[in-house]
Amino acid sequence: MRTSVINLLEEAKGKMSAYAALLNYRFANLSITAAPEALLSVEVDYEGEKMPIEKAVLARNAADREDQFELFPLAPDYLFPVVKGLMEAHPEYRVELKQIEGSEDEEERYILATVPEVDDARHKDLTDAVKALSEFCDARLEATFSEYSSRLVLKMEGAKAEELEEAKDQLQQSHDLTSFLCEQYRAGKEWEIESAYQRYLTEKAEKQAKLQEAEAFQKSQQAGLQMNWKPGDE
Repeated sequence: MRTSVINLLEEAKGKMSAYAALLNYRFANLSITAAPEALLSVEVDYEGEKMPIEKAVLARNAADREDQFELFPLAPDYLFPVVKGLMEAHPEYRVELKQIEGSEDEEERYILATVPEVDDARHKDLTDAVKALSEFCDARLEATFSEYSSRLVLKMEGAKAEELEEAKDQLQQSHDLTSFLCEQYRAGKEWEIESAYQRYLTEKAEKQAKLQEAEAFQKSQQAGLQMNWKPGDE
């Protein structure tokens, strides 16, 4: 196979792989838990210069909490630029400023960011977002495949039929592998969203059951008092 054809196939493979990587990156930004990759989209604008958040803070999960980040600015002046960048990338987070434990210096504060639970409204928003991002990626994959299929035919004009067929097969394999990878990314994100939503529903049902038990107990106590009441007690 000619070098120019091999290069064309590699170019097509690279473009399609880039769409899959972008899809995975965008899925990571749809936070379900306080996972480190969710912070990759955060940029900190400090004195007119943008930097990735990892250069401005030390980040970790809050103790025993998978839905919270603790972000410790590497310099006091980074505090509010980090808050601004975080809110621009993740407006859904609840952001609070906390005093560092044991410190009396008001400047020694950190950021506590909480990822919201996947309730009914957020479940719909996240599901819709996954669908829209997947459809966009699929459209770009198909457009790229179509473009390079045409370019391949032109590039191999005059080549033997079997050579053209071999090149087409390689292009198809790159397309199919990337498409499968995107499907896996989507399935993984949908499972993550659905699992979080089911946890929310379970916790909601448990809270409602406890509330109903408390109300029933209170009513039974009131009924008992009424049954023991005698007119002569007054």
